[in-house]
Amino acid sequence: MTDTAPPGRPAGRARLTLRRAMFSIVALLLYALLVDAAVETYRSGADVRFWVALPVVAYVSFTVWLVRQHRASRPGPVATIWLSSFLFLALLAITASMPDGVRDGMRVGTLPTSTVLSLTTIAVIALALVSLTVGSPLPIAGRIVAALAACYGLAAFGTGIAWHRTYIELLQGASFWQRLPYFLQGAFVGALVVLPLAFALEVGVALARVKVKGRRHRIVAFALGVAMAYAAFTAPPAPAPPGQTPAAAAAQPRSK
Repeated sequence: MTDTAPPGRPAGRARLTLRRAMFSIVALLLYALLVDAAVETYRSGADVRFWVALPVVAYVSFTVWLVRQHRASRPGPVATIWLSSFLFLALLAITASMPDGVRDGMRVGTLPTSTVLSLTTIAVIALALVSLTVGSPLPIAGRIVAALAACYGLAAFGTGIAWHRTYIELLQGASFWQRLPYFLQGAFVGALVVLPLAFALEVGVALARVKVKGRRHRIVAFALGVAMAYAAFTAPPAPAPPGQTPAAAAAQPRSK
């Protein structure tokens, strides 16, 4: 199925042109996001800076080379969006698994690593919310439970950013609701329950229909999202200030 409008329909061609323009803008914004992440991470002096800068330089160089080739050999804006998104997620997941990569790893703009990880996890959980509720093989009751769990996770990471909680703290027992055990708190439920469920569902549907195309994007995104969260969940907690327990330190909102 091609993305072309029938001849003699100006309105259809106009909509197609507008759609392509919007996708192209998003693709350019993602390129800018990757370049900014490479520059900011390198300037921060983090140990993972070369793991971020070199792949981005290679990706941008390859893109420039493709632009100079024949138009038929270039990837479209939608493919470029997915490629850039996967690279961003992969860099976050890989650097988060490195020593101190969750605390002092990849940065974007003026945002610290923890905020970048939390915002990215919010985006992946939102994608899981769509996957589990729209066109899902789950029964209505299952979709409602999955939607509530995903919204619970979104609220936990959103409030965590507002309260200046680190990504590690959110996954290790200092997220919404903190009175509950860590495995019932929103961050854990959203990142390490909802995302694995969405991943398993997408893989199961793809295998049942013997058709992975159209679902591999979500499968990769959910797998990388789980990898980021698991790196924070298994990371050693930060030492508490003198005279204060780690739980009490995590419970206090952090100042900027």
